[in-house]
Amino acid sequence: MQSAFESLAAGFPHLIFYLLMVTVIYMSAIAIYVRLTPHKEIELVQEGNIAAAIHFSALVISMALPVAACLINKFSLFDVGIWAIFSLLLQLLLFRVTDYIVFRGMSERIEQGEVGPALVLASFKIAGSLILAFAIAG
Repeated sequence: MQSAFESLAAGFPHLIFYLLMVTVIYMSAIAIYVRLTPHKEIELVQEGNIAAAIHFSALVISMALPVAACLINKFSLFDVGIWAIFSLLLQLLLFRVTDYIVFRGMSERIEQGEVGPALVLASFKIAGSLILAFAIAG
């Protein structure tokens, strides 16, 4: 019983540092994506646009998956930070490719509240994020 408490006491500060670091990286990536998106996604969500809510929800989930994968094989705080930044930059690039090449005109369709296309786009983003996360986790 004593060793369990000692383990918790020794590991807890590391847990806090990892969580703080990946949270800052994760939130920064979401903020970058929101700025890169041609439509005002958060405003649309607040106005009740379901298509925008679906798309933004997929973004939130999709950005978390590669970061979680980085935490699986962690060696150090620096290692996780580098991998998390790299994976989210790669994720942002993949999102841009998906948005502009595969699904042209989606921004306007999301603004108009078209749920079907937003759901398909969200699925592609989550699927791509799962593939990236598993590639990172090895």
